[in-house]
Amino acid sequence: MALAAASAWGLPEDSAAEVRVSAAESTYDSTTGLAVLTGAVQVVQGSLRIEADHVTTTTTDGRLSRVVAEGVADAPATMRQRIKPEEPFVTASAARIDYAITEQRLRLEGGAVLKQGAREISADVIFWHIQAGRVTARSDRPGGVTSAWRPEPGPVSE
Repeated sequence: MALAAASAWGLPEDSAAEVRVSAAESTYDSTTGLAVLTGAVQVVQGSLRIEADHVTTTTTDGRLSRVVAEGVADAPATMRQRIKPEEPFVTASAARIDYAITEQRLRLEGGAVLKQGAREISADVIFWHIQAGRVTARSDRPGGVTSAWRPEPGPVSE
């Protein structure tokens, strides 16, 4: 299943938007650019919104470059972001979300679900190489990888 690919992940204004973070506890190391956040964490930048129990962010040259979010047993980590203004949000949920923003890679692990509009894929592990528009999914559970999408309306043949 292919989701929309873009030459830049997210809306152009997302990377310039203010990063807002809330959490029960936060530790930041200015020498490494790492922030460790725990307890009802929310990270918001433009159309990007990540929610999880535990989040580690990496900042490179003053910009958010990577986010690793981990949920708990009954509440997976979630993410949503709009790629293009005319397209629906991409949403993701998994036990662990590793979003390498600068490399345009998204890795979901543990009960992973990736959706955009009428398209959805679920598996144990989903890897999306965003710029290439390639999604790879793997699952060891019964039923394996599942995907669903609604066909685009087209001309009706008689």
